[in-house]
Amino acid sequence: MVIRNLNLRWNQIKKVESGIKNVFGIFCSHFERIMKNKFCIYCMYTGLLMVLMMNVGCNNLFLRDSGSKEIPRMVKKPRLVGDVAVPFGLERMEITGVCLAVNLPGTGSDPPESWERTKLLKDMSGRQVENKNELLASPNTSLVFATGELRPGVRKGDRFDIMVTLPPQSETTSLRGGYLMEARMRDLVIIDRVREGRDRGKCSGPIIVDPKTGTENDVISQKQGKVLSGGVSLIDRPIGLRTNLDMKRRDTRLTRDIEAAINKRFTINGQKMAKAKDDKHLELKIHPLYKDYGNSIVKLERYLDVIRCLPLRETDKERLERLASLEKRLHDATTTRRAALELEALGKAGIDILKTGLKSSDIAVQFHSAQALAYLDVSESAEVLGRIAETESSYRAYALAALSSLGDLYADEELRRLMNANTAETRYGAFRALTEMKPDDPLIKGVSLGNNTFTLCTVDSTGSQMVHVTRSVRAEIVIFGRDLRFQTPFAVAGTNNVVVRADTPEEVVISKFGADIDQKRVVSPRVEEVIHALSEVGATYPDVIEVLQEMVAQGALPTSAFRVDALPKKSRKNNYETPDKNVEKKD
Repeated sequence: MVIRNLNLRWNQIKKVESGIKNVFGIFCSHFERIMKNKFCIYCMYTGLLMVLMMNVGCNNLFLRDSGSKEIPRMVKKPRLVGDVAVPFGLERMEITGVCLAVNLPGTGSDPPESWERTKLLKDMSGRQVENKNELLASPNTSLVFATGELRPGVRKGDRFDIMVTLPPQSETTSLRGGYLMEARMRDLVIIDRVREGRDRGKCSGPIIVDPKTGTENDVISQKQGKVLSGGVSLIDRPIGLRTNLDMKRRDTRLTRDIEAAINKRFTINGQKMAKAKDDKHLELKIHPLYKDYGNSIVKLERYLDVIRCLPLRETDKERLERLASLEKRLHDATTTRRAALELEALGKAGIDILKTGLKSSDIAVQFHSAQALAYLDVSESAEVLGRIAETESSYRAYALAALSSLGDLYADEELRRLMNANTAETRYGAFRALTEMKPDDPLIKGVSLGNNTFTLCTVDSTGSQMVHVTRSVRAEIVIFGRDLRFQTPFAVAGTNNVVVRADTPEEVVISKFGADIDQKRVVSPRVEEVIHALSEVGATYPDVIEVLQEMVAQGALPTSAFRVDALPKKSRKNNYETPDKNVEKKD
């Protein structure tokens, strides 16, 4: 089109040139005879043409005609935090310790001479333990390794799970029934060789071991276990941002700009979330809305994603132009996630546009709009998130996390409704989200049992009856339904001399035999009453889990009514689309 217009204008110029020759023909002929120089004539014609073009307007002459369209103007995006900085401190820190497991029912062993034994004896001396060598030689104890991970952003006092394993040379045959004595845990550092670092955590608690299956796998499975939330962090692990631009001179201006952008968007009770440490690094505090519980980092990842979408500098006009573009991108399934993050980063300015996404016919647009609105404390998002959590497994973990952060009456209603859902992971996922949102709610708080080794909670549910136990993060048993009963008869012999027996449909006898005194309880076959009675005779969380698993094996509890760690899993299906380019067209 441009070439066609230029050809047209060139023909017009030729016509103008012909007219000039006619008007000034006599003068030009006389001038030719005088100057005898065609080059001078050419320069004269050119000068006259330039004067004429300036009078009529070059822009109109070359770029406009009645049928042409205006060329779209290019609009440069503002510089975002993610364009100049990347997160750091997101790796997990592994810490270990050499510990002593006690209360083993004759399955322990005396550890051979080794650096592990020397270290354990030294730690026992520091704790003023008497008869150390005799204690290690007992068949009721064993030297073990304790390993844990400090997640990103962990704070001093936060708890984490502990994995318990045996040294390769150990003769211990099983850790079932064992208890991990308190010990310090350190990280490993490499200087000239592998060395232990500083104290990073401590650990203790009852050891959970997988049930026996009667196969060759038992040889391995009985020699390892887990202590739920048995570790306590002794340090803070800060997270932050590091600029990724090469600066030859020290210049704190960039980190100060990033600091200002973050603190303008995220401040709570006057407390700022970002602090520039030097010309390349900023330290971040985690905003309460994005604080994860347990080992999950779903909200933390969201927090960092939003921070990286914050603009460093943006005028009001530029923001209005970007909002118009974001509205269109929000309703496109291929760019909706990124658009929702940028709108969430804008705060209140993005709410109205995000609300339009709730009415979209596309499930991805609905979800990402509702997720962003939940973190902006907008109640209209609750109904959409609840519906998606119930029907879309790939979005479930993120939808429940967003509902727990929303934390208002509408979110509470949706989570309680989801505890009646058909799938086990939706029901328990909703329960876990509700406990994160309202940890002191008496309806879901439960009671502490087993010498404070676990909690038991019974919730009303119109769904199928179910017992859920956890083997990660928290020691917890949740019973969905008020009158779930064991099918009699049965007889179960657990660890630590615990026996559960039912010969009639009306009674269950729980007994524990000890060196000093025997204990006995008689209750109904209701699951809740049996668990309470087990706790009263001294059973710990691992003991109760083993009894429940044996009940399932004997058919006293239907397999469909027993679930372990039925939590929604994070999905890779909905990761970022291709990042936007730095330049986009203005619509």
